[in-house]
Amino acid sequence: MIISDTYTIFWRELKRYRKSRSGVLIRLIQPAIWIIVIGNTFAGTQPLIEAVGFDGEYIEFMAPGVIVLTAIFTSIFGGVNTLWDRRYGFMNKALTSPISRSSIALGKMLAISLIAALQASLIIGIALAIGVSFPNFFVIAPIMAIVILFSLGFSGISVTVAATAKSQETFWGIINFLGMPLFMLSPALFPLELLPDWLATAAQLNPVTYTVLLVRELMTGVGEGVSAIMSIGIISAFVLLMVGIASYTFTREVNKPF
Repeated sequence: MIISDTYTIFWRELKRYRKSRSGVLIRLIQPAIWIIVIGNTFAGTQPLIEAVGFDGEYIEFMAPGVIVLTAIFTSIFGGVNTLWDRRYGFMNKALTSPISRSSIALGKMLAISLIAALQASLIIGIALAIGVSFPNFFVIAPIMAIVILFSLGFSGISVTVAATAKSQETFWGIINFLGMPLFMLSPALFPLELLPDWLATAAQLNPVTYTVLLVRELMTGVGEGVSAIMSIGIISAFVLLMVGIASYTFTREVNKPF
């Protein structure tokens, strides 16, 4: 029953996404600008990344970070649909049915994470088009799996905020406060070795850090002192924590007046 309920919500969210073609293009603009414009603007910083052992081009260094950036913003913004569902009555109809509350939250999170992976795959296409090389094309599948897993955690944050926010203004304020700082406090654009010690320490507590390092290792073959097993373990723990919090919070808050 839970699986069927979850799939129903999951499929509804995907159908909603398919109808929002303009939204797809809008969400691609920022990461596309990052990888094309910023990648070339900071090309002169290549000696800095070479100093910490990365021998490739700067755009190859930052491309994994932009893929993760796409996943972050697609997944963390995805919870806004929960606000619309509450405002326009769908949530009330769902709550009067025998569907599990946790299934609603989980279905939304799974759909958001898959959509984030689809968006990230488009960024991979842009990266290939502008000359970013991969060791082989078989690494794209594990990269997509990592993006889906990671996005599930951030979709949990988004659903949690959406369930507790009393207005769209509150939702966007909290989401914008979380999204970009978590991205910047990671080795997405520059190695951790170039950060001040206190920022580098804070970055080691950030799940974005381990996702960027893992995707970069798959794309370039260059490890940065953190094993893939450790990164996967940290990302998985983050996801389990956020899915649990989101399910609990959604079940508790969704019945309250909006």
